[in-house]
Amino acid sequence: MKLEGKIAIITGAGKGIGREAALAVAAEGATVVAVARTQADLDETVRMIEDNGGKAISLSHDLTVEAEVQAMVDTVVEKYGRIDILVNNAGGYPKEIYKNIEHQAIKLWEWSEEQWDQIIKTNIKIPFFCFKHVLPVMIKQGSGRVVSVSSRMGRIASQMGAYSVAKGAIVTMTKTAAIQTKEYGIQVNAVAPAIVDTPGQRVYNHSVGQDDAVMGSATDVANAIVYLLTDAPLVMTGQCIDLYTTV
Repeated sequence: MKLEGKIAIITGAGKGIGREAALAVAAEGATVVAVARTQADLDETVRMIEDNGGKAISLSHDLTVEAEVQAMVDTVVEKYGRIDILVNNAGGYPKEIYKNIEHQAIKLWEWSEEQWDQIIKTNIKIPFFCFKHVLPVMIKQGSGRVVSVSSRMGRIASQMGAYSVAKGAIVTMTKTAAIQTKEYGIQVNAVAPAIVDTPGQRVYNHSVGQDDAVMGSATDVANAIVYLLTDAPLVMTGQCIDLYTTV
């Protein structure tokens, strides 16, 4: 197992891509710290890991609040003494934004300030706060690997407005962090999946009349994350792997 003895924080680990990443990282021998807001979802993730012979704990936090991110990091460092891996996965497209739209994307000029701020808070502030509080731990120990989850919507022209902007910002944040931490032995990369079959994505598809949309597998995204954490050479940093849905 390639991650034996490593301590891995995985955000948004209660379902979807985060849960699959947690399972895949644990299968490689890491101790997983599964983080999300909903304790019941985290309990299920931990149970699945343990049923497969892995090791995991759960921490329920609202990562849009900086103090809660700091509390998460403090807990992990106090318990394990280090943080080897961060998978910056928490984010998404809150259902409050799309539940009332008429089967079409919100045009850029139609976004309210409240909607815009919600997307930015969910998809940029969380990874920023995690970078801010996890990277100093990795710098002190002289090693660490980070993988953030962006989106194909942040890599190409799309109709997703603020979401595309936020996911594009994750790529730039990844490159910035990679440049600034390379001298400390830290590797920072990202993955950009296309539409992935997750509970949240299915809800969104139904809300906008796209129940027949072709979707990729969260397991494939998890495998790409594991590749970056295990087999990617150390000189491969500041990169974003584009993942395509196959049909």
